[in-house]
Amino acid sequence: ALAVSHRGLADTLDYQFRAVAKALDPANLQPRILLADAVGLGKTIEIGMILSELIRRGRGERILIVCPRHVLEQTQNEMWSRFDIPLVRLDSVGVQRVKQKLPANRNPFTFFKRVIISMDTLKQDHFVHDLRRHHWNAVVIDESHNVTNASTQNNALARNLAATTDALVLASATPHNGRRESFAELVSLLDPTAIADPRSYSSADIAHLYVRRHRGSPEVRSEIADR
Repeated sequence: ALAVSHRGLADTLDYQFRAVAKALDPANLQPRILLADAVGLGKTIEIGMILSELIRRGRGERILIVCPRHVLEQTQNEMWSRFDIPLVRLDSVGVQRVKQKLPANRNPFTFFKRVIISMDTLKQDHFVHDLRRHHWNAVVIDESHNVTNASTQNNALARNLAATTDALVLASATPHNGRRESFAELVSLLDPTAIADPRSYSSADIAHLYVRRHRGSPEVRSEIADR
């Protein structure tokens, strides 16, 4: 049962709790899910609820959130004010503060247990090197449609993180660009064995790995149709 999700500073919406419950299904040894709800339905809230549950269960000691630079501060504030999850922000200012506090050879990811960082900052050489030697309890990659191109550094970093974390949450309101292969690449971060042929698969093959609702979905319309 969900233990603490309902205690966050947010409206109680059953469709969000269903997403959290699916992510934390006991049948999955490692919580792995793509949150693909449409814009405005509360993916950030669902992320906070999932992380809160993992922390409560002793499975969220080390957390990394990767998100676009322009929402770093907003996401950090949401995690703190709504769910009491403190995150160290490693943007350009945060990195300078870290350098002043840590020895040059110290991995900042071992010093700070819970970090929020942008993908652009994460691509800096010293961070890439540090990531290879670090294990996370939970990793969140927001706007994850930006990691679907297998030939990019974004994808390489995402694969590195997927291999070094227990729980993985991908979030994107636009996860599918119309190419089956791109979507298969995204899903393979969650489970490399889920799709045998990236050119031929059905939603049923990966139903356990994603949640996708829009404003017209019955479970959403019944709760927030008047908002």
